[in-house]
Amino acid sequence: MLTRRALLTRGTTVLLLVPVVGPLLGCSDDGGGGDSCSGVSSTSSIDTAHDHTVCVLTTDLTSPPAAGVSYTTSNDSGHTHKVALTAANLTAIQGGQTATVTASSEIDPINNQAHTHTFMIKKA
Repeated sequence: MLTRRALLTRGTTVLLLVPVVGPLLGCSDDGGGGDSCSGVSSTSSIDTAHDHTVCVLTTDLTSPPAAGVSYTTSNDSGHTHKVALTAANLTAIQGGQTATVTASSEIDPINNQAHTHTFMIKKA
């Protein structure tokens, strides 16, 4: 059984860590229930009754790494996906074109189904 002091100490530690983790991922919670993104945010197709978001960083768009980049999507239904973008994808997005990519196949722990999501990423 947690004492009041232990609960407050642990709760404070968690609250202090939350603002640090968000910026490391390139996106952070804006406090209004949505995400703010330092770049281009995109929402995936709906598969197995849910979707995900991904944030493509402006720095990757303006200076695309030759090897491309890989991002982790938002966590929904207890899991995330990986989204891989090539240097050509990043250049296309920066130029105003749409890059259509399929996220990694992952198992949804709620229904135990493997699935992917499609992202159509374009600058607003």
